[in-house]
Formats: sequence, structure tokens, C-alpha cells
Amino acid sequence: MPEDLILYIRFVYFALEKEKNHYFEQHNLTSSQGDILLFLGGAHYHKVEVNQKNIEEHFHLTNPTVTGLLKRLEEKGFIGRRKSEVDGRHKLINLTDQSMRVLEDFQTHKKKIDQKLLRGIDEEEEQAILVHMKKLLSNLDPEHRHC
Repeated sequence: MPEDLILYIRFVYFALEKEKNHYFEQHNLTSSQGDILLFLGGAHYHKVEVNQKNIEEHFHLTNPTVTGLLKRLEEKGFIGRRKSEVDGRHKLINLTDQSMRVLEDFQTHKKKIDQKLLRGIDEEEEQAILVHMKKLLSNLDPEHRHC
């Protein structure tokens, strides 16, 4: 196999996606539903309110696609919706206690993945990897220069 940086980055990405998807499948969630919960969890952590349009824009998905994803998440008890006090046309999406538990458990799962991923890599090498990954991202997508 040639020493192809892009290929190896893709392999690492696919392996990480597989780990994430396996976790969410155990909780009766699809990959896309898990991604939305992670997005909502990040917004919750940063105390940012989220509506459906925010999800559509973040994931570059159509309104009908997001409507279906949110409907299924709501049916499964992972999200709730309420009218925005600022703009009654928008419904804000909030996490339920069930989804908060799943996201908290995911953090433990993520730590195990991190340990597996970084096995045999010392702290100095880990920091160098982070610096280089941030540079790669910034080079490809200047919007991420702040990372």
C-alpha cells in the first residue's frame, strides 16, 4: 500500500465512524440520529438554542430529511420541541433526560476510543498530531482557522 496521506486519513475516519455507529446502534439510533444528538449535545453544552433550520444548515440536509430524523428522534423519546419565545415560527429542539444519559455514556465510550487510537503514542507525539491535523483542516477549509 503506498504511503498516501489522504488514504490513511480516510481509513482513520472510517474506523472512527464505525466505532461511533456501533455505540449508537446499541441505543437504537442510526448514525444520522446519533450525529444530530451529538450536535444538540454540543449546543446544550454551549447554551445555544437550536431549531430545525440550524440542523439543516449545519449538516447540509434538506428540510424533509431533517423533519424525518427529528420525528423519529421524538418518537423514540430522545428530543422534545417547544415554540421559541423570540420567534414563534420556530420550534426549538431540546434533549430529553434519555438523550442526556446516552450522550454522557458516549463520552465514556469516546475516552475508550481515544485510548485505543493513541495506544503507543506519547504525549508529545499526540500534541504534534493535533497541531498538524489543525493545520491540515485550516489549509483545506479556512473557515476552521479558529480551531
